[in-house]
Amino acid sequence: MLLGIAMKLRVFFIIIAMVATLVLFVSCAPITFLNTITPSGSYSLVKDISYGDEDRQALDIYQTDKPKADAPTIVFIHGGSWSDGNKNIYKFVGESFASEGYTIAIPNYRVYPNVKYPAFVNDTAAAVAFIAKRYPEKPVLLIGHSAGAYNAMMVTVDPKYLKAQGVDVCNTIVATIGLAGPYGAFPLVEEPYPTIFPDRHTADDAPVNLIKGPTPPVFLPIGDKDTTVSDKHGRELAKRINARGGKAEFKLYPGLSHTDIAKVLSRYFDQDSELKADMLAFIEAQPKSGGNYCR
Repeated sequence: MLLGIAMKLRVFFIIIAMVATLVLFVSCAPITFLNTITPSGSYSLVKDISYGDEDRQALDIYQTDKPKADAPTIVFIHGGSWSDGNKNIYKFVGESFASEGYTIAIPNYRVYPNVKYPAFVNDTAAAVAFIAKRYPEKPVLLIGHSAGAYNAMMVTVDPKYLKAQGVDVCNTIVATIGLAGPYGAFPLVEEPYPTIFPDRHTADDAPVNLIKGPTPPVFLPIGDKDTTVSDKHGRELAKRINARGGKAEFKLYPGLSHTDIAKVLSRYFDQDSELKADMLAFIEAQPKSGGNYCR
């Protein structure tokens, strides 16, 4: 009997140790953990496709196995404060949208200290143009998180970036979703940002200062627990786009931090918030046929 009790206790403590290790792993490396447990059965993955000749000018494509009729091609731009981040840690985002019937591309782009503004915006435009030309029958829907949301929004509201790539923004980008992006509601102060952006988001290096003509529709979600990016950025950008006659929706999500707003895109956490459902509804509401997507 004592042997049986000892065995049960041993099993109990092994289970406790396993759970503690799992909790520690998730808390210390949530993105790595998400990618580890994310299945690979809803898409075909093509990695490291070059869209330019420079280092980091490469992208991955998650080709959905069950394409949704008349769906846009999604391009997801990762964050990382313009000095970090990598497409390889966003498998969970690729799977999330591929499982919904969308083909999604996730590019890298050059970062500081190797480059400064506007190199990473130029790279984003080059990646978008590459996908637009690869899938000419479909419009592009842009999604970005944090610094990636800034990149995506710059390409959306300033036509010169895609024009330099031989692409017209209004005929290419059907809509853009900016997750917790810094759009220039107030100047950049803390280094290295003034070094990366010499004008510190006070001139044409900020989306809020570029709302001068028609733009594709935008959706601007952010969490109310975000201590990295202020919700004033999204509010101000939405106000300026709508005041000009465009279409912009800002929405604040309760309980979500700066990283949570990306985490809840995963199939394992998308029930923790309305965000992913709202994003899918926003995408589905966009025009299905070609034409001018700006207003």
